[in-house]
Amino acid sequence: MKRFFLFALVATMFAACVTDAVEEPSVTIEDLAPETLTVSFEGDDSRIQLQEGKTVWTEGDLVSVFYRSNANQKWQYQGETGERSGNLERVANAEATQELSSIVMVYPYAENYYINPENCNVKASLPAEQTYLKDSYGLNGNIMISQSEHDQFSLKSVCGWLKIQLNGEGQVVKTITLKGNNGEQVAGEIYINPADATATLASEMGGADDNGSAGGNLVFEDTILKEVTLNCGEDVELGAEPTAFYIGLPPQTFAKGISLEIVATDGSKMTKSTENEVVIERNHILPMAEFVYDSVVDIPNNEIWYTSTDGAVVEPYATDVFGANIVSNTYENGKGVITFDGSVTQIGERAFEYCSNLTSATIPNSVTEIEKMAFRGCSSLTAFYGKFASSDNRCLIVDGVLKSFAPAGSTEYTIPDSVTSIGVFAFCDCRSLTSVTIPDSVTSIKGRAFMDCENLTSVTIPDSVTSINIYVFYNCSSLINVTIPDSVTEIGGWTFYQCSSLISVTIGNSVTSIGKDAFYDCSSLTSVTIGNGVTSIREDAFDGCRSLTAFYGKFASSDNRCLIVDGVLKSFAPAGLTEYTIPDSVTTIGNAAFRDCSNLTSV
Repeated sequence: MKRFFLFALVATMFAACVTDAVEEPSVTIEDLAPETLTVSFEGDDSRIQLQEGKTVWTEGDLVSVFYRSNANQKWQYQGETGERSGNLERVANAEATQELSSIVMVYPYAENYYINPENCNVKASLPAEQTYLKDSYGLNGNIMISQSEHDQFSLKSVCGWLKIQLNGEGQVVKTITLKGNNGEQVAGEIYINPADATATLASEMGGADDNGSAGGNLVFEDTILKEVTLNCGEDVELGAEPTAFYIGLPPQTFAKGISLEIVATDGSKMTKSTENEVVIERNHILPMAEFVYDSVVDIPNNEIWYTSTDGAVVEPYATDVFGANIVSNTYENGKGVITFDGSVTQIGERAFEYCSNLTSATIPNSVTEIEKMAFRGCSSLTAFYGKFASSDNRCLIVDGVLKSFAPAGSTEYTIPDSVTSIGVFAFCDCRSLTSVTIPDSVTSIKGRAFMDCENLTSVTIPDSVTSINIYVFYNCSSLINVTIPDSVTEIGGWTFYQCSSLISVTIGNSVTSIGKDAFYDCSSLTSVTIGNGVTSIREDAFDGCRSLTAFYGKFASSDNRCLIVDGVLKSFAPAGLTEYTIPDSVTTIGNAAFRDCSNLTSV
């Protein structure tokens, strides 16, 4: 009864449609319709599907036709995809109870459309889920309508569209959900005037009273939908150039702006919102500015998600280092899920070490610690997702410490400015990496950070770094030149151990100590320049440097071929020499001072 009363109210808003109630029609109303109807479009902005800037039909499109009656007949487009106009043929009748003087057509067909015989207004429902279509609107992302006294129609769009332009190479979008920031209706029940395709939302028809006696909101409460989702079906992979996504919306003003939630297939999501007024006009596209997908993880605290190269389960190397016990590990529909009996609080030492088929890992926000070697040797790993991940999803950052890096064939990498320390084993065993740029925000490089990066040829160390710990560049056999800035005070033991391609080293004036075996077996090293601050050179620091011809610094002897510290001869550079006389300033010959001087015959 209430709905009937509301339709009476709506009748005053639109031009009346002449009707005749027929108790027992002498002619079946459906028989009045011809075999075909001719249909085109209002203009290029009215769309069912878009091709090369033109409105086109899609083969098999279905349309609702109220042919001079209130019977919702099903008609079908008979042409091929890409045509601008065409014919419809009736494929199903419906029961009619009243005759109308005009014909109303609505795209797409829906069984629940209802036409008000008093004014020809159509009650319809905008779907809460629309379907993505490449470079066009989804096939159910718009309602179109036309009214005619004859058998030719020009469909008019009821909605307007928001065009979302999104890039982010490598990301795969699953859904995009939109809502108004002031609780506006974006889907559900609407009332359409077929004469001009204007629509009235159910949310706009309520009165002031709550009991609905004058059309209160309670009447429409279950048909007012405040979110609409664009389903991307097979999933849409983003690229460097923006991908367009269209969402059909009823014309209205979003006074406080809109919000978007974008969900990727890996479970990561991004929210984007604006507080500025957004106006959706009928039959118009409103393009948003381009933006980059930047994921945020939101997964259960008792799960870790992952993907693998072979679509198979990845077994962690260490199973008791997560702060909770593993209860299951499954791989279905392209995603692995490790489930625990409690919240995951850490990714412990060697958790996924040498899991070479691991391609991505999604970590819950409950994780507060990622320990050394957690992802060491994960040679296929391309992405981390979680509150610790950098914006490019190739490194894990915790409280300013870069904990781990996913090489996956990457040859160059610039560490984000948010990083203040490069952690233990951060780049260990990244065998494809050739170049790393370290930002000025980094103050320390922890032990074994670049260990076994066998193709690393270049590293830029900024003036902000104060310490380089043990084994940092251990066995980086392709590293050629290194400059240690004046800010560094200590070079740890074994730092450049077996860097067999290293040719020259310049050590800044702030370095006070060169650790044990720091340049052990750097067989190509020909020149070392040491700053004025060095007070300690540990044993074997330059052991095995068979090509070394010159030392430069306050500790070097006059001929620049030996290092002397406080009267102790620490190291000697033979360079093919067969005889050597130790300077008078030397009081002690240190450990391994002449080790591996294979040509020396006389001292």
